Amino acid sequence: MKINHIYSRLFLLGFVAFLLLPNSGYCQDPHFSQFYASPLNLNPALAGSSSGNYRVSVNYRDQWRGALDNSLKTFGASGDLKYLLNDKQKRPDIAAGGFMFFSDQVGDFDLNTNQIALVGAYHKSLSQDFDNYLGIGIQFGLIQKSINYEDLFFQDQFNAIDGYDIPTGELLPANNFAFLDFAVGLNYSITPIKGRQYYAGLSYAHLTSPNISFYKFDESPNPDLVKENALHAKLTGYVGASIQTSEALEIQPRVLFLNQGPHTEVNLGTNFRYKFVEKESTYIHFGPWLRFVKNEKGLGVESIVFSAGYEIKNFILGLSYDHSIGDLVSDRKGLNALEISISYLGEVENNDGFCPTF
Repeated sequence: MKINHIYSRLFLLGFVAFLLLPNSGYCQDPHFSQFYASPLNLNPALAGSSSGNYRVSVNYRDQWRGALDNSLKTFGASGDLKYLLNDKQKRPDIAAGGFMFFSDQVGDFDLNTNQIALVGAYHKSLSQDFDNYLGIGIQFGLIQKSINYEDLFFQDQFNAIDGYDIPTGELLPANNFAFLDFAVGLNYSITPIKGRQYYAGLSYAHLTSPNISFYKFDESPNPDLVKENALHAKLTGYVGASIQTSEALEIQPRVLFLNQGPHTEVNLGTNFRYKFVEKESTYIHFGPWLRFVKNEKGLGVESIVFSAGYEIKNFILGLSYDHSIGDLVSDRKGLNALEISISYLGEVENNDGFCPTF
């Protein structure tokens, strides 16, 4: 593949993904249950890790619809492509590039966080006898935060009769700002024999712990204003495997660990990939998951996640539903989430990738 051909494909992928999103990208630490369907958000070193020469993914998450008038919504899209170096070798090194957009929206106050980022990765082949790669990736981008003050009301706006229609005396800061953001990552994968694949990775996001306070540009001497509010750096770690147990069935156990400041989360589960149409390369995916979070009571189960997917040739559709444990053991209702993902792999060369797409 020629380099100018690669650049034209990257531009096309970016344009298609932009059209698929409702507005712009997001996210300040987006939370996807289908984390492997959003690979560049998981780890920049996963750029170029699919079995196709290019890949595009779109994600949507709707959270807490039963508890809020306006549910929390997260959108995401990403695209990446790879270029084989020294392609005369049996297992050449791989260079990859990509992009991602995220948008997180809190509807009641139009509190939005949007992100756009570029990603680059390099995968070094460690063996010519079997697939054995060590990859490093870097991500740099821009995060934008905004809030709509027209939907906020304060005590001094009450007219003492029937509404909040008096102008407020509150001195509000600028409601829109942006800052640079950086992330790095490592990914290791090995396929010692056909039908057996193992992988692990680490990523470190928000390297500079940027200040995300809306008051950071305010020159007021008021000591009560919170002018410093650092975005904690985020550590992500994962391990997983793909084990072919028969011609039709593949088991994919995975563990994901997230830590950001005082917050810790662990996702643990297994996907099953079952081939039910031989000639058309058609698969179904399904699997249960548990999400553990650390709170004031320690580490405990927060949600049960049910996932399912449909794969035909290069196209994968994923669905998942998070059911909050709190809904089962208390009076809290509606703290659940629905998630949809769409992935497409282009110019697939074989069935082996560095990690599963779904």
